Amino acid sequence: MPFRSLPLPSAISGRLWLQSMPGRLESWGAFLDEARLRQLHLVVCLNPLEEVAQLSPAYHKAIAEGRLPFRWQHLPMRDFGLGADPAAFRQGVEQLTHSLVLGEQVLLHCAAGIGRTGTVAACVLKGLGLEREAALAAVRAVGSNPQSAAQSGWVDQF
Repeated sequence: MPFRSLPLPSAISGRLWLQSMPGRLESWGAFLDEARLRQLHLVVCLNPLEEVAQLSPAYHKAIAEGRLPFRWQHLPMRDFGLGADPAAFRQGVEQLTHSLVLGEQVLLHCAAGIGRTGTVAACVLKGLGLEREAALAAVRAVGSNPQSAAQSGWVDQF
C-alpha cells in the first residue's frame, strides 16, 4: 500500500502519511527511497516487534541495528486490538501530534495500514481539534478505519 496523505487542519504545517509496514509489500530499499523522497522525520510503528520480525525482516534488522534514516517511535498495539497501556498510548499520540504541529513529515503504520493505523490517525485528528465523526471520515477517505469495537472505543475516549 503506497504512502497515503491524511489531510490535516490548515494550521498544521506537518504532514501525516499512512501506510502498511515498511518493507512488507515493497522492498526495503524501495521504502527507503520513498522515505527520502517524502523527507520523513519520524516513523511511528504500531506493531509489536515480533510481528515486525515476521512480516518485514529487513525493517526489523534496521530497527535492531539502529540504522534507520529517521526517528522511530514504537507504539505497539495488538492486531484488531489495543496497546497494553492506555496512558502510554495517549502519550504516544500526543508526541506524534506535537511532531505534526512542529511541521514534521510523519509516517504512521501497522501491518496493513488499516485498523491500528486508522485508530491512531483518528486519535491524532481529534488531538488536532476535529470532532470524532470528522476525524473518522477523514481517515476512512484515505483507506483506514478502526476495525474493532475496542479500537473505536479508544477513538471515542481520546
